[in-house]
Amino acid sequence: MYNSDIIIGTESWLREDIGNAELFRADYTTFRRDRQARGVFICVKNNIACSELWVDEDFEILAIEVKGSDPSYTWEIIGTYRAPNEDVRIIERLATRASSLGNSIKRSIIGGDLNLPQANWKGTADSSSAAQTFINRLVWDNGCTPR
Repeated sequence: MYNSDIIIGTESWLREDIGNAELFRADYTTFRRDRQARGVFICVKNNIACSELWVDEDFEILAIEVKGSDPSYTWEIIGTYRAPNEDVRIIERLATRASSLGNSIKRSIIGGDLNLPQANWKGTADSSSAAQTFINRLVWDNGCTPR
């Protein structure tokens, strides 16, 4: 059994009438974005300072802030899900949010499933598709490093 500090989950299929205690361990703080049988969640160990930053009203995107024991270490953790047949506006939204962090010392981690098997995550690729254009903007223009 793993003992993760932070868990990002996608395609949770949760509804508002399903409580956190029914599914998640009590030693985690759980943040959720339930939406039309899909949804995302982020669970953070209770001993880690965290708070919700924002929830996107249109897409399955949820962002929290995690503070390290040293105040200079602050992380933005973003959980996201894009269905395979959904348009790429969700990536545009992520790119716009990331651009707004330009002068921030906060570090960001984006986790989830964007369902983009054709995307080039290893370097600036030719922007022959709308999705790749937004990926280039999201990842490379903001100094991110994919893992």
